[in-house]
Amino acid sequence: MSLASWLADGADPTRMNPEEVRRLQGVLGVREEQAIARLEALVGEQADLVARGAATPSAALRRALARRHARLAEDVEDTDRELARLGKELAGLRTLRDLLRDGVPLAAPGDCAPLLALLDDTSAGEDAFADQLGAALRAGQAQRRTAATREAPDLMALWERMDRGEPVAPQDLVRPREPRAAGPGAA
Repeated sequence: MSLASWLADGADPTRMNPEEVRRLQGVLGVREEQAIARLEALVGEQADLVARGAATPSAALRRALARRHARLAEDVEDTDRELARLGKELAGLRTLRDLLRDGVPLAAPGDCAPLLALLDDTSAGEDAFADQLGAALRAGQAQRRTAATREAPDLMALWERMDRGEPVAPQDLVRPREPRAAGPGAA
């Protein structure tokens, strides 16, 4: 079962337990790793086709390679969409697991169509989906974001800067850790 099918089937959070959610996270994590490997292979194959086309003077071979490249571009787009959806499902499951672990009283989200639409919306981010799912499950309680989400460096913004050719220092990729408070018996 995926999070999407759980939502489409009526989403009864009172029937979920943290262990079940953790198991589903593991399954989706494996699917995400497979999608990553598939996407990397497709992108590598595209790059190979471009290099092969550049290396040959044959117009017929270049046309054939261009057709293959176009077919691969569709596969890349499909896999990219799948990867984005899996990321949102994992973020939603993380939210659900946190809510269950914290003992927050949950209610069925009611009309799941907006959540399913957000899951399929490629412009929506993982955090937006997780926040909407959490709000729907909490039935109006105040939203709470996890510290891990709030403190993670914004890699997407850094990668976009790199794509534009802006310099990015390696220390920008890793946020320095806050010193821990001294525990009992510490000097």
